[in-house]
Amino acid sequence: MSLVAEAFVTQIAAAEPWPQNATLYQPLKEEQILLSDNAACLAVQAFLQMCNLPVQVVCKANAEYMSPSGKVPFIHVGSQVVSELGPIVQFVKAKGHSLSDGLDEVQKAEMKAYMELVNNMLLTAELYLQWCDDATVQEITLSRYGSPYPWPLNHILAYQKQWEIRRKMKAIGWGNKSLDQVLEDVDQCCQALSQRLGTQLYFFNKKPTELDALVFGHLFTILTTQLISDELSEKVKSYGNLLAFCRRIEQHYFEGHNKGSAATLPLPAPRRTLKS
Repeated sequence: MSLVAEAFVTQIAAAEPWPQNATLYQPLKEEQILLSDNAACLAVQAFLQMCNLPVQVVCKANAEYMSPSGKVPFIHVGSQVVSELGPIVQFVKAKGHSLSDGLDEVQKAEMKAYMELVNNMLLTAELYLQWCDDATVQEITLSRYGSPYPWPLNHILAYQKQWEIRRKMKAIGWGNKSLDQVLEDVDQCCQALSQRLGTQLYFFNKKPTELDALVFGHLFTILTTQLISDELSEKVKSYGNLLAFCRRIEQHYFEGHNKGSAATLPLPAPRRTLKS
């Protein structure tokens, strides 16, 4: 999007209040959504809850293809459609809602650096597991990704996506990594997040930012998703303050919060399975 177009969209967004019928679209929750998409969708839900902005979650089999960026989730707010956490944060900020306005410039730079760390490590590890770990691909990913579609479209779309992700992994130097190396990267990321969080309630003390929403989305999803082994979730469980952080956000922003909203989570969270 050009700077002129972006400024125009921002101006339109600022002129309209947040509606009560705002909608978040994501893949089918029980039978289709994969680990990385679930994490991304939960991060946006958490961010909107932290901003106290109502949203209804709608599950669609073709949500990925409805999205303007080809990635989920996306939100439909008034006449605007915006996808992915970063652009959604900017869109919401244009409407006068921001979680990071209280940070100084150094803190904002640090927040962005940790968000990059999460995307470069946790998100990439999730994509690797889904599409590059052969056992996970065969037992979980192919059947779930193609589940809404008839044969042979289900196979065509799944293998097309696998080719796309594996090409990306090669381009960023993850193509030849072993699963153990990927899990070690996850552990290093969790260690960095744990050290930054320390004994604080949130990453920047007493109030959450979009970093907290992003980290929660990924860690909670890893902890509550049953894969073919527990190796990934065990890495997160090694850090007690990260577990407490996830429980805190779940309880404060989902459990019993906005009971009319579809953005709710069970407590305690069950191990949700990705298996068909």
